[in-house]
Amino acid sequence: MKTKNSKNQAGGIKGFLQRAGKSFQVGGLLAKDWGFWLAKKSGRIGFILATTSMVVLMPLMLEIGREAQGLEVERSQVKDLRSQGYADRQLQEMGFSDSALHSPSVALKK
Repeated sequence: MKTKNSKNQAGGIKGFLQRAGKSFQVGGLLAKDWGFWLAKKSGRIGFILATTSMVVLMPLMLEIGREAQGLEVERSQVKDLRSQGYADRQLQEMGFSDSALHSPSVALKK
């Protein structure tokens, strides 16, 4: 018994190849649509991450640089005061930080 669709479709290898070609065509269009959607979403997410990191991380990096520069100035002042004969206790009472008074132990290792 034949159905209405079986009149239009060929059987055997020829029918298989015709159906496979149509299936690949539909699958290709679907893959293209999903690819565009994924690229669009990835672009939006990338833009959000890039702008957020610039707004959050750039000031942090600038502040870290400023802190390092201030520490170097403080170390220079401590060095000058030590050459004038001030002790560590006196320098601490003047308000100099411990990191300016004492070098980190990691920096001393060779």
